[in-house]
Amino acid sequence: MEKEKGIAIRDERAKADYWISRQANGDEILMSPGDIKQLNGLMELSCRSLVELLGFPHNLEKIILSEMILEAQQDFRNGDGAGEYYDSDGSVVGSEVLKAARDNCALSELRRRNPARYAVTTERADVRLMPTIQKFYDDRACLHYDLMQGTILDPCEPGIVFHESRDGKFVFLQARHYTGWVLRSALAYTDAEIWEKYVQPKDFLVVTENKKYVGTGSSEKVLFQMGSTILLREGECEENGFWKAVLPISAGGRLREIEISLPYDGSFHRGWLPCTFDNWIRQAFKFLGDGYGWGGMEESVDCSAFVGAVCRSMGIEIPRDADQQELVMPHKVDFSGLSSERRRELIAKVPAGSLIFKPGHVLMYLGTDDSGIPLAIHAASSYFTFNGDSGEKHYVREILVSDLTYKGSSGMETIDDITSVGCFMNVDI
Repeated sequence: MEKEKGIAIRDERAKADYWISRQANGDEILMSPGDIKQLNGLMELSCRSLVELLGFPHNLEKIILSEMILEAQQDFRNGDGAGEYYDSDGSVVGSEVLKAARDNCALSELRRRNPARYAVTTERADVRLMPTIQKFYDDRACLHYDLMQGTILDPCEPGIVFHESRDGKFVFLQARHYTGWVLRSALAYTDAEIWEKYVQPKDFLVVTENKKYVGTGSSEKVLFQMGSTILLREGECEENGFWKAVLPISAGGRLREIEISLPYDGSFHRGWLPCTFDNWIRQAFKFLGDGYGWGGMEESVDCSAFVGAVCRSMGIEIPRDADQQELVMPHKVDFSGLSSERRRELIAKVPAGSLIFKPGHVLMYLGTDDSGIPLAIHAASSYFTFNGDSGEKHYVREILVSDLTYKGSSGMETIDDITSVGCFMNVDI
């Protein structure tokens, strides 16, 4: 794993204060809560992966639900999938294992109409493309990318359950930004009134650290990541230097709420953080140095989850995956067909905090340094070096600051591979 000799910048430019000091009026509000609500609504209309749970159909016909389940399988939908897959020990996963996972979807057991059940996650939960815990790695030399892993849901995340797997261990769930299979043991069912408190919380804490373990009142702790929310106790919710909050737990599969105390330790903020330039930078740099976590694996974030967590800490709800994030950006600078010189001219004018998109990757733009070099912070998986036409892949797997000259598998420098830059505010470039 190349780090020190890789693409990461590790001097003063890899510090939040470097970028905050370069921005005038960094604490100025960029978008009000009303602006953000309007923005979220527009982005929701722009793609299918973002849904407003209260308005989502709560009774699905068989043909619609069947298609949702098949669509959730992504690259595994057709046939047995391309290539060979490996387990956690590097052994080959046979085609019969994939067939068993597909059969476990129990499509033949769907009813003509399938009513919703309301659920809330009680722990950090994997969202799988099919109902299986079996790993499906495509590279025996790098067992960090389970292709069956979609994303994760933090505790306290509401969802709509429409179906169960044949073995009864998984449920098919629609969350606010993803659809897939979740272990039945990771959630609890409740009624519509309680569920709606989690869908539209009135008084809550948002987790502002990259990740935070929270005790459940016993010896157990549950993991929350940046942007997740925890309901505050109704009425007086501050007492002796602690927040009085509420956690959902499962009692025989039904949701029960317990009261917990959370310290004023800077890990939480009451309500969403103000949307300011300084907060964009501070929140992003809280992940610096963390490992890369494909689909939320290894208690971390991948490129799109990283920018999603930073955005959500300020109440901005963007899609889970990078291609959908690019699709919904309210203001975009199109880089397609531009010369290298023109790309460098444009990137220097883009506001910090904008999202840089290239095929399969998203980065958060920081600005130009003292030498005029454009830099970004991102959850980097790998880069390539070339000797003639021969390319060598180097895994980085870290949230880091880099310039835009490193190369991907195409052999192009990142700046020449940019498809667009997305901005949340209107900019004149």
